[in-house]
Amino acid sequence: MSTRRSWFWPLNSLFVVLPSAAIFAVVLARTWEMLSWPYPVWVQASAHWHQQFVFAGPIAAAMACLWAVRLGGADRIWTQPQAPRMGSGVVARHLRLLLGWFVGSYVAALLPLTITTAVNGAIGAPQPGVMASGVLAMSAATAVGYVVGTLVRSLAVVPLVAVIFYGLDAFAAYGTDTFGAVIPQLYTDPVVGLAESTELVVFRLAFFFVVTAVSVALAATVLRSHSTGRHQSRLVRVGDVALYATAPAALIVTALITTPHLFQIEASADERICRTVDGIEYCVHQDNTPRLDQMITEFGRVLHRYGTTPTQFDGVWDHTLLLHTPMNGQPIDGALVARLEPDGSVDTLSSGLIPSLLGITRCAGSLPGEVETLYGNLADYLSTGRPIGVFNGMRPDEIRAWIHQHRDQLDDCTLQPQDLPRR
Repeated sequence: MSTRRSWFWPLNSLFVVLPSAAIFAVVLARTWEMLSWPYPVWVQASAHWHQQFVFAGPIAAAMACLWAVRLGGADRIWTQPQAPRMGSGVVARHLRLLLGWFVGSYVAALLPLTITTAVNGAIGAPQPGVMASGVLAMSAATAVGYVVGTLVRSLAVVPLVAVIFYGLDAFAAYGTDTFGAVIPQLYTDPVVGLAESTELVVFRLAFFFVVTAVSVALAATVLRSHSTGRHQSRLVRVGDVALYATAPAALIVTALITTPHLFQIEASADERICRTVDGIEYCVHQDNTPRLDQMITEFGRVLHRYGTTPTQFDGVWDHTLLLHTPMNGQPIDGALVARLEPDGSVDTLSSGLIPSLLGITRCAGSLPGEVETLYGNLADYLSTGRPIGVFNGMRPDEIRAWIHQHRDQLDDCTLQPQDLPRR
């Protein structure tokens, strides 16, 4: 009869398999839509190797903590004096299992995104360092959860670990660049022409590796001390934690003081392909050349409804060409700025196209109620092509004629109720 024990002994396999399945499911679900994107970008796909930490990280940390709590009790054989596998031996066995399943399921869930990105001819090149930072971040989360469970040995700490790790997302979202070097997920995805800076990637790789190594070493020390009775003194336990936390703390302070740049701009306005249509110059970054016709079509549809050459701008530029300039919905040097999304859409809304055509953003004071309603009706018509409100029942050519006649009044906010279309 075989005496070989299960990988998961002495706990049930569900303690590892269920959280691994949850990690796989949540990461795959959150990246599923990206698998069908027609214009994938490698810098973005690579970034999702750490961006998906937001839910996967807390699961791994909390369940590693639970594993350590359940197996680190004083009644366990490896916590007894002279236990043959106490300390580093048992920690190595536990973490090989936890890292293999938790990190492995995380990587497996990201493989479909990586493969489809490659198959679909993504723009740019893979970023191995960025991908590795996500793997190390998951390893660090698992190791930290494990050492917390080893230290505290109370089930009450498990949900607290999950909440703390999920709370890291708030630091990523609201801390922007400040915490970017030490928080796995960043506040935004990189786009074409924008890449995570080399200094950031190198620092994050070093930081997550140090956190992982220190957590493993501390767990081994704590477990060995439990078996010898050394950690009966709270002062000794705090001293060990402070000693091992010195290196990660020093790196965190360094990151907060120096704050490495999160992104580096690789695109240039000189790398553009342009075409002029009906007096409007459309320009895209050379990597987005296949999107030029689509951008012309999307903006041209609205401009056709407008019916006259706009005076507010004379160009529409791909956002990739102007990454150094924040988008604010206003023309920049006479050009609207449009986002060309990897999912195939052209973001005309954030470009400020319709507000720029109508001039409504330049109206300083309040407008008469009827005039304000007209602006809303006209904005809806330009966006959808369906006449509503005061334009209801009018033909497209009649609306274009009315816009041409009152263009200056729309632009300088001098339109009066008597100027409204009458049927």
